[in-house]
This record gives sequence, structure tokens and C-alpha cells, in this order.
Amino acid sequence: GLKVAPFYGCHILRPADVIGFDDPENPHSFEDLIVTLGAEPVKYEGRVKCCGFPILFVKEGPANKMAGLQLQEAVNEGADVMATPCPLCHISLDTYQSSAAKEVEKDLHLPVLHLPQLIGLALGFKKDDLGLSRHMVSADSVLRKIPV
Repeated sequence: GLKVAPFYGCHILRPADVIGFDDPENPHSFEDLIVTLGAEPVKYEGRVKCCGFPILFVKEGPANKMAGLQLQEAVNEGADVMATPCPLCHISLDTYQSSAAKEVEKDLHLPVLHLPQLIGLALGFKKDDLGLSRHMVSADSVLRKIPV
């Protein structure tokens, strides 16, 4: 019953002619993995957009707004959690989520997992083994939805 919003970000898909991974406009590989792990993927447009990290230390407000818009869209579509394969996206979407929430004027509180953490949870790893206590946004709501 866990609804996972995949966040590809921009660098895993682009430049498409160099990366050659999935369809940059309508990818499915992350959603396929989420289903294989036993969760339900949440489809939303922002999953292939930029998290804002590349400009975070130059234009903090616009960067946080970019992250906030992606997070808000995932929340609006019913996500329990967001997951990303990109460590920089993880930083932007988790560590800076309170700033992102201020930029979009919404309470977000959406846990964000790094892809290996999502896989670890599906394999039965414990919270402490996955470093979930280090997240800025608590993952406890996720843990309550899955048998760990």
C-alpha cells in the first residue's frame, strides 16, 4: 500500500543522446522497479524535472521553489514518500525541504528516500541500518506503512 513518487531528476535522463537511459520525457524504469519492490508508483510531471540543486548555492530562493513544486505535486498526487537515485536530489528534496516548503507556502512533510534505502526497506533492512534517522524529514510515516 506504500505510494512512492519516483524522482528521476534531470541528470539521470539528460542529455538523452549521451546517457541513453530510458525515455527522458516519459520514463518507466523507476516505476517498474517500485512495482517490483511491492509498492505503488505515483505518476506526476515533476518526476523528470530538476530539483534545483545545481543552482542552490547561487539562487537559493528559485532553487528551493523548484524543489517545493516537485514535492508539492507528489503530495497532491497522493505520495507517501518520494525516492530518488540522485544523492544531490536527495539533499535538495530532504535537507532543504523546510526552505522549499516556505517558497511554495505549503506544509510538505514528505519523506524522501535515496534509492538504496527504498530497496533496503523492501528487503527487510532495519531503519538504523539504512540511516533513516539522519533524514531531516522523518521517515517514520513510511515505516508505519510497511512491515519492517
